[in-house]
Amino acid sequence: MSLFDQFLIIAAIICSFSGCAAVSMDRAVEAETVSAVSESEYSDSASQVEGTIYFEYDKYNLSASAVSDIRALANSIKSSSSKVRIEGHCDERGTREYNLALGEKRANAVSELLQVNGVSSSSITTVSYGEEKPVTYGSNESSWTKNRRAVVKVL
Repeated sequence: MSLFDQFLIIAAIICSFSGCAAVSMDRAVEAETVSAVSESEYSDSASQVEGTIYFEYDKYNLSASAVSDIRALANSIKSSSSKVRIEGHCDERGTREYNLALGEKRANAVSELLQVNGVSSSSITTVSYGEEKPVTYGSNESSWTKNRRAVVKVL
């Protein structure tokens, strides 16, 4: 038996006593993989946050204040002819797949409104991180509220 196999057995025993499940371990490994891939494709080194739009639980529709904020962002982006990336994020609730899809819908909702307000579609890229990049950690409404967002970054 290899050292890795022994480690897995010990980890399984510890998890069984602490109440965690093997599914949680698998999900954590998947999260690291997704984040690692995302990091290499979407570097933050040359980008700055232009705006953050927040969403209600399990929603991707834009509030009146979000629409106003996005219109202001559109004017700023048009005047500078910048390229932007819109990142969709979710809180930790829901499956990984569901949160990636919801994050994509959030990013696309912001993208569509930017385009309606004159930003060229060729200058916009979108990406969904789902729940993989929380701005704050915690399993409570305060943390979840901050993590349900779309972030507009100028590249």
